[in-house]
Amino acid sequence: MADVGPILPYYLRSIRNIDFSTGNVLGVNYIHGLLSIITFIVLLGLALLIIRARPKSPENRFMFVLLLAEAYRVMANWYNIYPFNGSEGFLQWMSYYRVGWYFCSIMCIMMYISTVSFYPPKKLEFMAKPVIKNNLWWSLPLIAGIIITALVSANGIVGTVGGAYYLECEEGSEGGSARVISYEDSPPITGTCGDADDNTYVPNSFFIPGTSTIGKFLLISPVFSAIIAMFMMRAGWKRLSEDPASESEAIEARSLFVGFAGKAIIKGTMVFCILFMVIRFGDFNLADVTSIIETEGEGVVFTYLLFFYGFLFSILLTGMLEGFMFTYAILKNEILGIDEQLRRTFSAAIFATLGGIALLMVSELIEGLVPGGGLAAGVVVGVPLLVLRKPIFRTIQGFSSMLMPEAFTTAEKGYLEAYEIAMEDRIITKEERKFLSLQAKTLGLDESRVEHIENWYNDQLITEEE
Repeated sequence: MADVGPILPYYLRSIRNIDFSTGNVLGVNYIHGLLSIITFIVLLGLALLIIRARPKSPENRFMFVLLLAEAYRVMANWYNIYPFNGSEGFLQWMSYYRVGWYFCSIMCIMMYISTVSFYPPKKLEFMAKPVIKNNLWWSLPLIAGIIITALVSANGIVGTVGGAYYLECEEGSEGGSARVISYEDSPPITGTCGDADDNTYVPNSFFIPGTSTIGKFLLISPVFSAIIAMFMMRAGWKRLSEDPASESEAIEARSLFVGFAGKAIIKGTMVFCILFMVIRFGDFNLADVTSIIETEGEGVVFTYLLFFYGFLFSILLTGMLEGFMFTYAILKNEILGIDEQLRRTFSAAIFATLGGIALLMVSELIEGLVPGGGLAAGVVVGVPLLVLRKPIFRTIQGFSSMLMPEAFTTAEKGYLEAYEIAMEDRIITKEERKFLSLQAKTLGLDESRVEHIENWYNDQLITEEE
């Protein structure tokens, strides 16, 4: 790789010099790479929680496999996390990873729609047959493996997922051509090392994934299957909510609906932006930036890169939302207090993500207007976040509670009603405690669950009083 010097100063330099109008976006790659690692760890942790709760349950196995696939997919840009040495051997491993990424995409396409097996609307009740839903968790990955193997066998790796490239700019190469290494049979590309008078851009090195017709189709198809799954979950939720005995399943179906709706809306919007880029420019990757600047101007490049990275970040955001909602649906009745833990973690993740995005956007907006744009952005964004962190976080927590409401069984609701009556004067007498203990025993609630219910109610009282 190019000698970029000490890695931490290199990261800071790359982030400080982010400029969408000129195509200097290496720093965005590193930010996205860091967030992708965090998202990967979170999704992997959620998947392990699900499978450990009920390892033999077909539903838990299904969601475990689905979240593993999503965890793999959020690492779409892992090869730009660090300025690795570019070689034909490394590009080969990078291409193998991309084949795995599209394998997971094919699997997700099928798994999204097949989720209906666990919460079927009336017209799709046949999907709930044990012979179908009990075997989805292993049969769908098998089918996806057969499909991707057939595609690679027929079209080759490049024909299936596109080429792979390594671009390197040595110190002193400003205004010159970048050194390009290509994976076998990849269509040729060219790259430049920034303006001749710009010594902040080099040295650097980065990887560029190419695209193919098949790859483009597999890239956007999961969104459309998520849209189908969203409507299916809506129908299943509506059907289950009509039956009081299926209250718990209705809540689970609602949570899955929210997860799919978030993916459909957020990522769907970015997919349409990507489709526009394909129609307008013929492709979408960083290899086109130099030519677009020359032919279209910096204003067009800004929009181009905004769409490109908007799509990449939408993968992280929707993966996170989907992971939390699916975990909430599966585990809310399995692990005591998991809903509250998920809400707090999700709120913290949203707060940090929104803060990072705001910092990046403000830095880009004031770049060139204020000396030391990055520092100024830190002040503009950081100070309000510090001062207003409590009301902002409280608002986010309110949103999280709407997505993942506290779920109680019929018995727990009965106890909650009794506790609410006893707490009218905000004091629990000995006689009221005896009555509540008898009520809990009658309803079959253990001490830990009673404590959780009472603490939840007390927290609601405190929130209302504030």
